Amino acid sequence: MNELTELTAITNDELIADPPVPEGFHVHDEASANWVVRKITEARAYARNVAEFAAREKNRAQREEAFFMFRYGAELLDYARRKIAAQGGRRKSVNLPAGVVGFRHEGPKLLVDDEAAVIAWAKQHNPELVKTIENLSKSALNQHMEETGEVPDVGIRIEPAGEKFYIR
Repeated sequence: MNELTELTAITNDELIADPPVPEGFHVHDEASANWVVRKITEARAYARNVAEFAAREKNRAQREEAFFMFRYGAELLDYARRKIAAQGGRRKSVNLPAGVVGFRHEGPKLLVDDEAAVIAWAKQHNPELVKTIENLSKSALNQHMEETGEVPDVGIRIEPAGEKFYIR
């Protein structure tokens, strides 16, 4: 599927309700084609900027959470324990306007510190615990097909060469 068919696969609901397009606009010359390409490349750049901004904001929020947990986590835990005890210990949480603090029972957890050592142990004692994952190397398959001309007779189809529409 090329970019144009990917673009036309977008439903009307996914399109902008009222895009900033001049009334009756059509691509009919170099200037109008350039205007559309400029709008597309600006939208792509905006999407990249939004993604970078979102990543920075996510990191900032995670650092802020870590700070507050480090600075006040023990105090908050102590507050929750005292409040639950004051209520008779029947509940395991305290509702606050901004959220809930509380405790929940967790079963035992297996934490692996040295995966290679555990894999070696599992291979020796219980081999079915070890999972082997097979992947097809498409680049190696393409190289093999180019060098030998041999093409698998099952599970493959070849898209014919052709032109692909692009916008940069």
